[in-house]
Amino acid sequence: MALRSHKESASESESRQPSNSRASNKARNAAAQAAQQEFLLKHINSNGPHDKPKPHPLDFNSFSEETLEKYNRKYGLNFPPPLSINGHILSSEIGKKTFTAKNNKNKISKPELSNNLKKHFLALPCRENEIIANFIYTVRNEDKDFKLSFK
Repeated sequence: MALRSHKESASESESRQPSNSRASNKARNAAAQAAQQEFLLKHINSNGPHDKPKPHPLDFNSFSEETLEKYNRKYGLNFPPPLSINGHILSSEIGKKTFTAKNNKNKISKPELSNNLKKHFLALPCRENEIIANFIYTVRNEDKDFKLSFK
């Protein structure tokens, strides 16, 4: 009789504990993760550098004037700098009649500068074999130190 009461009490204690199966743990984790994502989307706004979509590499019109000027200087193209806000004002009908506009004609618009720089970029020679070989070499030897081995 004591044996029966022991078995009954063991089964009762097992039934009182919550099930810790893998499926229930996965479901609990998925629900918690979904709640966390919902909370983050609702209450946190990131203003980090990855919020802005990155421009296409060949879309020179979307680059800033600073970037275009750096490219111009790096390759020594000697294109005139893009027009500033004052330059756009001077290019208006009234602005063209001023002394400053008549003496300051060595600036071009940003779209014109970006088109010239894009033409230069597309005309650059490209040695595909060297680029691929350098890429493979870099990937294979990324974290390795140069070692001499004598055999």
